[in-house]
Order: sequence, then C-alpha cells, then structure tokens
Amino acid sequence: MCGNDEAEDQALERLGDLAEEPVEQVRRVLKEASQSSGGAKQVRQHATGARERAALAKRRELAAPARAIKLHEQAAELQERLGHPEWAAKARGHAEHARELQGLALEEQREQEGNPGRRV
Repeated sequence: MCGNDEAEDQALERLGDLAEEPVEQVRRVLKEASQSSGGAKQVRQHATGARERAALAKRRELAAPARAIKLHEQAAELQERLGHPEWAAKARGHAEHARELQGLALEEQREQEGNPGRRV
C-alpha cells in the first residue's frame, strides 16, 4: 500500500502545482500589461482579465483539497470494507491533512478579501 500513499502524495502535489500555474500566468500578464505602451485602457483590460484568472485559480485551489478529502474518505471506507483498518486509518489521516490544507486556503482567501489592494 506504500505505493498508493506515494501516488496520493504525488497527486496532491500535482494539484498544488496546477493551482500555482494560473497564478504565475496572472503575474506574467500583469507585468506585460504594466510594460505595455497601449495606454490605460489596455492595462485595465489586462488587469481585469488577470483578476478573473486569479479568481479562477483560487477556486481551483479551494476545490483541490475538497476533492482530496472526498477521495481519501472513500478510500478509507473501501479499506474498511476490505478488512484493512490500518490502511483505512492512513486514508483518514490523508483526508485530515487535506482538511488542514483547505482550512489554510480558506484563511488565505479571507485575508485577501480583507485586503483588496493586495497583489497576487
């Protein structure tokens, strides 16, 4: 079952990487927009698009732990039914870790909403 734990850890890392990719794209677009000579209107359009992409990235970031929690809980139930309580306990531990990550992401979101001028 060790390989399964490793696969789950890799999947969680990949989900985190996927959430970070749009944020990096937003940073690049903001940098390009600020360097653009197209005027204030173009900068505002880029900034609006960047904010929309940042919001999408945040929704994905918040959805990843929720999916992980659900999958780990399902795995725990399956392991219980198959008679592997130690594996079920590990899966529940992974679900708890995902809950902690979700809590951190929600806390960060509340902080960002409280500081609307904060840059991504």
